Amino acid sequence: MNILILHFLPSDSSRHTAIVKKLEQAVAAQGHSVTVVPALTDGDTFSDVPYTYITVVVPCQGVFSSKLSPKVSEVFARCRTLGGKKAAALVVKTGLFAEKTCRNLMRAMEKEGMFVDYFEVLQNAEQAAYAGGKIG
Repeated sequence: MNILILHFLPSDSSRHTAIVKKLEQAVAAQGHSVTVVPALTDGDTFSDVPYTYITVVVPCQGVFSSKLSPKVSEVFARCRTLGGKKAAALVVKTGLFAEKTCRNLMRAMEKEGMFVDYFEVLQNAEQAAYAGGKIG
């Protein structure tokens, strides 16, 4: 299965880098083909066509916020073949409302036509490795 890990995490954080790396390794260990796309920098240049499963990883925007970054809706609007694909919604916990952020992310993904079959709030790289085992 071709899996896209589309993450909206800042690349300057070692914690976020470790989470994405562990997630990628865990998904690849299942025998899947994995592509990681940092949406903050490459969100306008990738194609979502060859992928059968989409994993979206976002951080919480603030300590007291459950809103998604506007970049998420911009990238989703640019993608043309998201509808009908299975997907996973992952939120990296940095605030108090991570569960609500996850719910908002799932709502945004389902609005685009994706079928969210797995969701999780991640706190560290070990949880990312566990979540990677469930994806696919």
